Amino acid sequence: MRQLMLLVCIFFGLVMPVQAVSTPQEQIKQMIDGVFSVLNSDLETTVKKQRISGTVQKFLGVKSLSQRTLGVYWKKANPEELARFMALYVQILERTYLNRVDDYSGGRVDYLRERIKGKKAILDTRFITERVEIPVKYKLIQKGGVWQIYDILIEGVSLVRSYRSSYSEILRKEGFSGLFKRMEDKLAQMKKVG
Repeated sequence: MRQLMLLVCIFFGLVMPVQAVSTPQEQIKQMIDGVFSVLNSDLETTVKKQRISGTVQKFLGVKSLSQRTLGVYWKKANPEELARFMALYVQILERTYLNRVDDYSGGRVDYLRERIKGKKAILDTRFITERVEIPVKYKLIQKGGVWQIYDILIEGVSLVRSYRSSYSEILRKEGFSGLFKRMEDKLAQMKKVG
């Protein structure tokens, strides 16, 4: 799980402005190149975090990702609960990445295979550092001429399924109020670390 979280947000903390591009690979490459240019700079970690922070929502299919993560609970939630969940969820994903910024420098991504079917696509990549080679698969959906990530599989483990598993259990036992409390507590802990 640590490896999953270590890598997941390298692909979420994206810094370049959103522009329509013709393929999912071009979109992902644009985003990753932007992240690596900040990560590999001589800036202090605090400045790197500031440059990356707040940009996740531009490239992430927040609604699609949230809907898939909540599963059956998506339809059970009212609009206020959905909005609150999406806001907290994106903050957790972003904070996970920001707390690991120094771990990502010096890596590269190989782009292996792209499959497009209508407005959905899958892109296979490999994240490579001196120590590891990790397969990363992106699932994307096209909205407004931009390919947005709605799931990432790292070493075959789905980000959406991982969160859905833990969040579903909390929702079943404690409802949305319990989930929000836990998400807020998690964010508070993450902010102390970084």
